[in-house]
Amino acid sequence: MKLFLAASHSPNPFDLKSALLAGHAQHPVIIHFPIALFIASAVFELLGVWRKQPLFASVAYYNLLGAALTLPLAIATGLGAWQWQLEGASIKGNLQLHMISALTSASLIFFLSWMRWRFRMKAISPGFAYFAVTFLALMAIWYNFGSDFKASLAASLPCASCVPL
Repeated sequence: MKLFLAASHSPNPFDLKSALLAGHAQHPVIIHFPIALFIASAVFELLGVWRKQPLFASVAYYNLLGAALTLPLAIATGLGAWQWQLEGASIKGNLQLHMISALTSASLIFFLSWMRWRFRMKAISPGFAYFAVTFLALMAIWYNFGSDFKASLAASLPCASCVPL
């Protein structure tokens, strides 16, 4: 009797490439953690300013810290997917847009984490500049989603001229 989820042939457990790419790519799974933690951080930061409760600011700080800590893994899996699944294809078109917006978002999140850490050490509440950079990071993440959505929409349409601008 076969075990549940057992395949007819089992992959070599010491083969890193087959373990990471078994059944699905890791990058689409892992990338949701820094994005969700960053968005939650922005929401809790706004709640902290609106409600004037330091608890929300603390929650926002730790969410932002979690986003910054999970970003290197997301970037590494993205680079791994580019190398293994796309076989190191040249960086152009949607892949180039994806990499530019992803690295911009990551840089902004790292910068915001550093900024927020400095504010926390000095016991200062964030000012306008912090929220402006947060808005820029949200826009970079949204642009990344938009370019991926447009690419998947273009692939599903029957004609190339049907792609929306």
